[in-house]
Amino acid sequence: MEQADKFLISSNRAFIHLFSIYARESSQRLQDDQASHDRPLQASQVKRALADLRGAFQSFDLYLMPVGRQAPGRADAFAEWAAHATSSKVLVLLPTSHNGTKTLDIFDPAPPVQEVAKQPDNWPGMLFWLGTGEATFAPIQQAEAIFIRLKEMLESDAKTLATAINDYNRPAVQERRGRILHLSDLHFGHRDALDREAYLETHLMEIQGDFDRVVITGDLFDDTREEDYRGFFRFWSALQRASSKEPILVLGNHDQRTFGNKLATLGEDYRFLQHLDLSPVVIDGDLQCTFLRFNSSEGGNFARGNISQNQLRDVGTLLDIKRKHHPEIADYPKIALLHHHPYPYAPEEKPVDRRSSSWFRGRESLVELEDSESFLRWCANRDVPLVMHGHKHESRYRAEFIDRTHSAPREITAVGCGTSMGIGGRPQTYNLITWTPDSERWSAQFFSDPGDGSGFHEDKIVLYRGVSL
Repeated sequence: MEQADKFLISSNRAFIHLFSIYARESSQRLQDDQASHDRPLQASQVKRALADLRGAFQSFDLYLMPVGRQAPGRADAFAEWAAHATSSKVLVLLPTSHNGTKTLDIFDPAPPVQEVAKQPDNWPGMLFWLGTGEATFAPIQQAEAIFIRLKEMLESDAKTLATAINDYNRPAVQERRGRILHLSDLHFGHRDALDREAYLETHLMEIQGDFDRVVITGDLFDDTREEDYRGFFRFWSALQRASSKEPILVLGNHDQRTFGNKLATLGEDYRFLQHLDLSPVVIDGDLQCTFLRFNSSEGGNFARGNISQNQLRDVGTLLDIKRKHHPEIADYPKIALLHHHPYPYAPEEKPVDRRSSSWFRGRESLVELEDSESFLRWCANRDVPLVMHGHKHESRYRAEFIDRTHSAPREITAVGCGTSMGIGGRPQTYNLITWTPDSERWSAQFFSDPGDGSGFHEDKIVLYRGVSL
């Protein structure tokens, strides 16, 4: 009861007592279920354990929650004020931990929480949502006015409330935002790609209005055979027809090595690369973004990668030439694209997909990016905040501060896409990256389908606050 008094604000003592009982019983059920299993609980088990608590939470009309606050301050003060000012129809959720110094990770986000990822520039802010599912995420400066208006409308019908919420998602002055669809490891020519191509393509056609540019980070085909290349070309053509802009491709080890492996020059095969646009620097004036494309399979034996000093120098030279002829790109955010992962996978790393095994995650000797420190240091010196990659067939997010030669360390975030075709029985995956060009703030949304066509589910959201340059 002491914990309930500390974390629940209500003039209704019966409400506090009931919630306390439900929370305690649900926690005990989860502990009992976990103790009898040696693997993560299934969704059905969690749903059963939380049934009573879920029912209590679903009895409200309006919900509020601060997201991404850096420390106790304005957001907390507003949330506590709102909690005291509410009727029994409103529930204010106040997280006990203070996220927001750099990034905020949200696993298995509920549909209303997904609204946060669409508006990273509003972070820190207040998330409002209705019991019927409509949601809006607003800067904390606007939260009080929105709350007062919605609170006054609680006696209205559900349709009126939903219209009011949706109105806030159509601001008079729209911030400029860009969205990148991130695919990887298609492996056309593999049987799984043949089985799953139609499903992925159909889904992408359904969401094509949700992104502005497509990036594919390597392993476009499974082997250096013409039929594999033709399979990819058919898919690429469909993407091209659905978009006004050509997808940006980078090469993987399977695109230029026999079955993805080589030893010295044995196994190298570049026959089909002449058909692909692989310009190292791509400027997108609409998105106000510069993409830097690297061939991480240039070196390295077996399935390893290596980016030579010559390649780094060449990309830097071309970037400087582009900037001389287009001075406006000096302020564009830069995104590095490559196939291999610049940060090693560790067995203890928390995966985006909770179903994945840690067995393969830490085995790097034959698949690593050699001398990744040089590549990351180059990115830090060039103020590249984001790296997108594939290769390991496992979605991931990782951020670290990298030392720079003549200034303070630079935080670089790597976002990895798994395998969009679900090769080898893995989930089919893709990512959506959203950012505002006027500020270094962005979000990454990770989606997966288990491979049976039951639907793509959002596994995780990462919000990135940005670093002063």
